[in-house]
Amino acid sequence: MESSARPDRKTIERNRRIQMKALYSQLIALLPAPSSKQEGTAAVEGLTLQEKLDEAIKYIKEKQGKLENMRKRKRQLSAGIGKQAATGSRECLPKIEVHRWRTNLNSGLKVMIMSGPWEHQKVFWEAIRVLEVEGFEVATASYAVTGNRAFHIVQSLVTEVRTGVEAGRVLEKLQKTIFDV
Repeated sequence: MESSARPDRKTIERNRRIQMKALYSQLIALLPAPSSKQEGTAAVEGLTLQEKLDEAIKYIKEKQGKLENMRKRKRQLSAGIGKQAATGSRECLPKIEVHRWRTNLNSGLKVMIMSGPWEHQKVFWEAIRVLEVEGFEVATASYAVTGNRAFHIVQSLVTEVRTGVEAGRVLEKLQKTIFDV
């Protein structure tokens, strides 16, 4: 009686193969669609189980490599931010340039700032505020965030009374204000 209640070895092995086949199918379903150089799903269907598993292993290793690269990049960026905050170093972002421009009708300053994306809005508004405090009328202002940098351009006009304002003084005030932010 005891032997009939216990499944035989053949049944156990068949159940194990069915379970493994279901697990393989789940794994293969998680892989991305085949690349354009292959013939669509027919190429995947034509692969042996070993080839499908090799593709899964290759895909997982590729994703692990990308993840490690992202972690390394995150550590580098965090170290750069920490270095700037700890040492007050201006080798890191933001970088500021102020240029004087003049036409027959107008003159003014063009401020270009490159900052990190984590602080771009604060830097942008501080630049505008400093220019207005110095008596400049902001004519155009724009910024764009690309990757891990934000680029700001603020062009201002100066009135006839303020034509003697030096770009160097505005640059100093911008640096003091933005690096203290």
